[in-house]
Amino acid sequence: MPVRLRWILGPLLALAAVLPFVGKPVHIDDANFLVLARGAAADAWRPHALTINWQGTTERAFDVLSNPPGIGWWLGPVHDASATVQHLWMLPWLALVMFGAARLGREFLDDAPAGMLLLGTAPIVVLSGQALTPDLPLYACTLAGVGGFLTARRHAWAFALLAGAAALFRYSGICLIPLLLLAGWQRGRLRQAWPVAIPILTLALHDLHAYGQVHLVAMGSFQSVSNTGWDVFRKGAAALAMLGGVGLLPVLTARRGGGRFGALVGAVIGVPAAILSEQSGVGFAMTVACCMAGGMALFAHRWRHADDRLLTCWALGGLVFLLSLRFTAARYWLPFVAAPILAAGRFGLDRRLLAAAVGANLLLGVALSYDDYRFAKAHEEAAARVGPGPGTFAGHWGWQHHLEAAGWTALEDDGTPAQRHVEALAPWPQQPAEGTCMNEIERFAIEDHNPGPRTHTAEGFANLHAYVVAGDPPVETYAPWSFSDEAYETVVIWERCDGAR
Repeated sequence: MPVRLRWILGPLLALAAVLPFVGKPVHIDDANFLVLARGAAADAWRPHALTINWQGTTERAFDVLSNPPGIGWWLGPVHDASATVQHLWMLPWLALVMFGAARLGREFLDDAPAGMLLLGTAPIVVLSGQALTPDLPLYACTLAGVGGFLTARRHAWAFALLAGAAALFRYSGICLIPLLLLAGWQRGRLRQAWPVAIPILTLALHDLHAYGQVHLVAMGSFQSVSNTGWDVFRKGAAALAMLGGVGLLPVLTARRGGGRFGALVGAVIGVPAAILSEQSGVGFAMTVACCMAGGMALFAHRWRHADDRLLTCWALGGLVFLLSLRFTAARYWLPFVAAPILAAGRFGLDRRLLAAAVGANLLLGVALSYDDYRFAKAHEEAAARVGPGPGTFAGHWGWQHHLEAAGWTALEDDGTPAQRHVEALAPWPQQPAEGTCMNEIERFAIEDHNPGPRTHTAEGFANLHAYVVAGDPPVETYAPWSFSDEAYETVVIWERCDGAR
């Protein structure tokens, strides 16, 4: 392949996988980050000052949105634009991803174009490229900052600063501070590594001035609510499954390093997890398969060389961080997923293996993107079918975004619904006060008529966006995707029995 084509192939493939979905309606956590963007547009110094009903109770965004304000500042100028414009506004971050991927590919694989191909087409990266969330900026700052620091001949401190800026988008970016300090110590650049801490320290001072307390500290108690032994085991199994399911597919690890041992470890974790969570059928199989793939990814590491040790610390440090969070989602791997991908590539990367890995990435990434697009469209369609308010609604995500735009009001948890009340069952609906008399007027479903994998399914026991699916009781999941033909959404339209308004 001509050298010039090798350099542009990675960016072209990544862009081609993302562009068909730039019209995706507001979806999952896009909704709360657009609230943050509205807050930034109203008061750039205090974007978290707005109120939001995101967990059933209307409260200050500062108290419930556990992310720093970076994405709000970025989306602020387009907070009221169309979804297509908003998605296009995110694409410059994809260019920074490619810059960082090339630097990391050159450093760890001796092949910059291969770095762009592998790090730019992983399914979770393809999916993040279509979201209005902090994940793509986080990934871009991570790759460009770390890759630039490791390869820069001059001004390495500036790339350390860029890596630190990841913490302005998600607090998981603080994990890059010890990573850059370790890399600086290994390479005799410790003095140039310390600027990695400047962004988060500056943000802390900003928070003290704007809100009187540090948001990161406030979110510590918010996140630390699921630390029983069972919770930690579930988060670990889900983290493993999500890494293997949409991060590093087993194409690169099946015959490499500790791949077979890792698969065994994944099975030892995945089988009891699926049994204890009462999974069956295809969902059980997907949980075990994804856990095995995740085990292969984590054990495709060596320790003999300084670069190997850096990658191992990067990956395992990420896993430890994920175990401390409130819950697990596939996108939470983005600050860390480069490490197992690069470690697997260091075992030898011939042309056929690279092509197979990238092909598998794109095939799965586009299939999951199409399903996620249909899921987002389902909430837009459901909201259009319900029509304009006034009234109350239960449920969050894109459903909440569309209904608020149509004049509906979010129900307070255990509150009293209005005369007209609508409920979507998938996005964690709030419950009305006990004893409220309600008549069901209509119930309809948005069906799935397309074959292929699903990113959110109770019947298939999978969820890309968390490790549980709403239900009564909730459905425990591990795999980021599975197979099912259940409806995307079910909506119930209610009317108060007493006729009160």
